[in-house]
Amino acid sequence: MSSTLKQRTLRGAAAAALALLLGACAAATRPPGAGRPGVNEPPKFAALAASDERRAGALADWKTIVGDQAAASPTPELQPVTATLKSLPPNLQTPPRMPLVVLGDKKAQTEEETRESLRRFIATSAPLLGVTPQELSLVEVKDAAGGAKTARYQQNPFSYPLRNGYGVVVEVTFTPDLRVVGLSSTAIPDSEQLRRSLAAVKPTLDGGKAAAVLANRAIIFNDRNGVRQTHTVTQADAATARELVIFPVLRAEGAGTLELHVAWEVAVGGPESPPLVYVDAVTGDVLAATQ
Repeated sequence: MSSTLKQRTLRGAAAAALALLLGACAAATRPPGAGRPGVNEPPKFAALAASDERRAGALADWKTIVGDQAAASPTPELQPVTATLKSLPPNLQTPPRMPLVVLGDKKAQTEEETRESLRRFIATSAPLLGVTPQELSLVEVKDAAGGAKTARYQQNPFSYPLRNGYGVVVEVTFTPDLRVVGLSSTAIPDSEQLRRSLAAVKPTLDGGKAAAVLANRAIIFNDRNGVRQTHTVTQADAATARELVIFPVLRAEGAGTLELHVAWEVAVGGPESPPLVYVDAVTGDVLAATQ
């Protein structure tokens, strides 16, 4: 081998050795896990996005309910994101009507027959109300103005109860001749998919830690008269976590999203109408407060 070739070979070997040495140093000083794919974190909440398809389905169902007057009927106002009925349109010439159910030979409809009329009406109105009868529990039937009655239903689709206005979700006000003069829903649609998503949300705070988050925190809420109040939580308030709930939060970015958080309902203060604070059971964030 010539001296020139030998020198080139030695220089190449030295460069390779230097590259390996520099690589080893870089590996030794690189932070652990750098450059590796991160472990997937569990979701902090479940989300329901606004949907044009959901809104179109609700409006199509509205036309089915009002029948022949659909063309002349005003478009009803729908809830944001969920696209459920917020209220019946004003000046509706012919209100929807519940089906007449006769199970016996009595002229007046019995309580059982009225409940069946309500059930069938809700089944027909499912896309507009965002819920199926199987998800609902009848809370009460109370007297309303002009001899009418109002039936109130609660949706129970998840492991924990709903809060933030999504608890008692369907109200049907009807007259003795079964005309529906009031109808609204704050139900949460697509509950089966959301139930699966919520199953992956794992709370990291127990009730005691959730209550401790509020120590020396200023909370803002509206009292029963609608007056805005600010209260700093002290040790004397004896904050107590009551139960885990599903607390929906409406985000207005873009088309809108409804975030369903697993949260602790924490009572702050005495036993008589204490403010309730909702603490995210995953992040410890204060979501809202109310009385």
